[in-house]
Amino acid sequence: MRLMSEPAPAAMLVGRIEQAMAAGGLKPIRAIIGGPTAIVGSTSKFRWSWMATKLNTLIYAASFLPGTTSAFLDQYMATACQDAINRKGAMRGLQVGVAAVTVAAVDQATPELTAWASTPHGRRFAALTFPVLVDASTRQVVYPERMMLGALYTGYLKDLVRTYIEAPTRQ
Repeated sequence: MRLMSEPAPAAMLVGRIEQAMAAGGLKPIRAIIGGPTAIVGSTSKFRWSWMATKLNTLIYAASFLPGTTSAFLDQYMATACQDAINRKGAMRGLQVGVAAVTVAAVDQATPELTAWASTPHGRRFAALTFPVLVDASTRQVVYPERMMLGALYTGYLKDLVRTYIEAPTRQ
């Protein structure tokens, strides 16, 4: 008889995030993004307060092994941003943009990874990146408080994180 090992807590959190995305209508799929297999869910929102723009947001959630570096997470985020552009950003510009919310779930966060998630990233035309770190051992969720570019969208992106990342993490 062969015993199956329990999935790592970070992988279990990604499963909960996937369930929350499905329940919220984000229609999650799996895709290889910068190395790991990620859960990808998408949503679009138009707001007059965003200077009459539409934001196509894709949330990428993947678990990472202990010892993962911030450089590897930078690669993951860059790949997610390009994937978001490929999926939803062909016509991005003054009226349409894309945002890649890149969630990295780890079993024990290091100060390096916490700093990665706390820092705003990205400088691409009409394409935002929003890093999120989930520490499975403490259930702490870390993301930038402010963004250098795309500040209009910060509140909306934080709301998505609260709904689809923080809520399932606290279960």
